[in-house]
Amino acid sequence: MWGKYVCSSEGYAPAKEKGMYTIITLAATALITALLCVLVARRFEATFYKILKILTVALGVIGLFRFMLCDGFIYVINGGLMNMVFYEEADVLSAVLRWGYFACYAVVPMAVFTKSRLFRNLAGLWCFPFALLSCVFFEKHMFYFAQNTGRGIYMVPTLRAAYFVLELTLAMTIVLSLLIKERHLFRITDAREWAHLLLALPCVIFLTMPAYALQSLVGYTSLRVETFEAFHFGWIAVLAAGTLVLYRIFRFRSYADRYHLCLFLTLVLFFHYNSLYLMGFSLPRLPIQLCNLAAFFYMLAIPFKMKRFFQFCFIVNITGTLIAILSPDFATTGLGFWNLHYIFEHSLVLMVPVLAMGLRLFPRLTRRSLKYMLIGFCCYFAFCLICGGLLNVFSDYTGEEVNYFFMFDLDKAKSFVSFISFVEVLPVTLGAYTFYPLMMPIIFVGFLLLCLVFYRVTLFCYRVEEDHLALRKAGIDLLEEYRGKPSRRPREFQD
Repeated sequence: MWGKYVCSSEGYAPAKEKGMYTIITLAATALITALLCVLVARRFEATFYKILKILTVALGVIGLFRFMLCDGFIYVINGGLMNMVFYEEADVLSAVLRWGYFACYAVVPMAVFTKSRLFRNLAGLWCFPFALLSCVFFEKHMFYFAQNTGRGIYMVPTLRAAYFVLELTLAMTIVLSLLIKERHLFRITDAREWAHLLLALPCVIFLTMPAYALQSLVGYTSLRVETFEAFHFGWIAVLAAGTLVLYRIFRFRSYADRYHLCLFLTLVLFFHYNSLYLMGFSLPRLPIQLCNLAAFFYMLAIPFKMKRFFQFCFIVNITGTLIAILSPDFATTGLGFWNLHYIFEHSLVLMVPVLAMGLRLFPRLTRRSLKYMLIGFCCYFAFCLICGGLLNVFSDYTGEEVNYFFMFDLDKAKSFVSFISFVEVLPVTLGAYTFYPLMMPIIFVGFLLLCLVFYRVTLFCYRVEEDHLALRKAGIDLLEEYRGKPSRRPREFQD
């Protein structure tokens, strides 16, 4: 199928041009890397790192816009019929290339903006090879990019190819230039370096899995994905266990290690959420729901260490995502795009702030934190009320109704809390839409009460942690007294 497309007159490039974009990408990478390492790095070291950081940000922006472009690969479902094409087998090569390359969006910024050897090893041993393979199999990617059947913005094939050339050139140039300038090599004889790599790489591969990966490799499957059934309970158990394991591994490690973990998870969440727009861009999918906004909120709060803003996010976003996790809106497509996106997004929305607070990147909550929460939530609620109200009033013109913060769809609200049906006694119709004004203050007050409950639960968790630490110290003291020598177990947190 791929070969026919490349050779046909309807393709983005005739057969004689096959490989042309690969050569252009490799040549551009070699030229820019040579210029950076030879002319800039030797004479202007500070300028070199500034350029590298600018290029990294540019790569991220290009990647975000890429998710809004047409991509026919979202229709490749193993054993599924889509667009009058039956896919008897998975396109394994395309799926693997995309899965491996997706890690670049989170790993490359970590390699450039931090001095972590682990992320520089991952960039050199994982990201660069997959960017290079994507370049070698350029036409394999373009077969899907050039299709006008995707749900994103269509770009003419030649321009789309140039766009992908730019992205791959940046990805390879950044990694190659950084490793050459730092003279960074993987320490083959260092057992600790091997251990870190072999432990981190499977986690990175799993966390950076695109939402369409499993549907393209194994299909939708017959797995039952229902609320409060085996799959749902399994998800909650894995999420809780994963968060606890990461906390226990990193709680006594250096501040840099703890910060790098949370920053990496924040980047993964940010790019994973934005990959949603591969499935199309619409008013209901604007990032206005709390769990959607979390990807953007955390990108402000954690990299820039905004303490007050983080405390607002911690209370409001965790409360919101706990509701979403306990009462999920699963699709019927098993391991399809929507279910994996829902699971990954809400898992990370919960995990990131829990780890950031548990690993002491930010101060503990106090009563003053409730003030920040109240101010922030009032602003958010007013924004949802105004934007959602206006869009629904003019839904005749837009063709789409929205349900921001779940305050406009009465049927959806009744599916969660049946007693709210009494608000139907006071309907208000504006334009083509009927509002229920009594429902909005109920949702506002109810959510605030849940935030207060979560605040009290958090204070209780603080006391449990303090008691556990005291018991741990007592146990270490007894062990040292019995053995007659100091214990290697750390007593205090490293702050």
